[in-house]
Amino acid sequence: VLVDKLKGYACFLVLFGHVIMGIRLAGLNIPSFFAGMELFLWSFHVALFLFLSGVVYKETGEWKGKKTKSAFIIHKLVNLGVPYVVFSAIYIAINAFVGEANTNSSITDIFKIWKTPVAQYWFLYALFFLFLIWTALSGYLKNWQITAIVLLIGYVLPLLGVGLGSFDIVFYSALAFGVGTFIDFKRISRLHRWIKVLVILLHLTTSVTLIVLGKIEDAFFKEFMILFGIYSSILFISLLEEVKFISRFLLFINKYSLQIYLLHTIFTAGIRIILIRLNVTQWWIHIIIGTVCGLFFS
Repeated sequence: VLVDKLKGYACFLVLFGHVIMGIRLAGLNIPSFFAGMELFLWSFHVALFLFLSGVVYKETGEWKGKKTKSAFIIHKLVNLGVPYVVFSAIYIAINAFVGEANTNSSITDIFKIWKTPVAQYWFLYALFFLFLIWTALSGYLKNWQITAIVLLIGYVLPLLGVGLGSFDIVFYSALAFGVGTFIDFKRISRLHRWIKVLVILLHLTTSVTLIVLGKIEDAFFKEFMILFGIYSSILFISLLEEVKFISRFLLFINKYSLQIYLLHTIFTAGIRIILIRLNVTQWWIHIIIGTVCGLFFS
């Protein structure tokens, strides 16, 4: 159940982060505080999704749940590939014909989605190939060994001048996903309440310090903050889940997380365009309405 609540939490952060980013890209006057918040959220929230995918992969029996490796891959190709292609195409079409949308696109970009991950849908693209790699190597190597090898390839080849192209995002995603496939998830949140609070505060303090120094996206700091952010999130939600209405809210988001993930940018961008055309430019109104619409319309 904690995994489900964490998934709801991660989904909400992705939605909220895109609302803030959309307001900033639209040129609206928003407090500088939110620029730092964006960096903070980007440092771990999608990685948390990847980590949880690795945890669920392990706890549901890996590919063995579908009896054969080929059946598992076909299942993932349908469940991840179809939404990726369909919603990437919709996203490109909207951005191609609506000038005030998040990014500029050409309708011909649809023919490149097989090699160029689109917007937030890169997650589905990367996740499918991670499942493919782990399934292919399962039985020959343990999950921690697969993680080590994939990370080694992802970091060494670029240093040797070998480009990874679109697969760069796959290797980037391997750290969080891989750790989820071998870590003992049930034990990592078993700390005294006050120790959890201290770890969470340390994560916030470290994040603020690295953001101020401009180092949070630098090599090694970035990877450290991914893992620290995941751990801090687990501890944070393990505390918050004791509050019933928060627990129910996170489970509600988790229940519709795929819909929210796939559709939220369409609604948040749409409501932002409408508000701007109505001459409503107050940032706090955009945040509230954008978040609510992105969540419930999706």
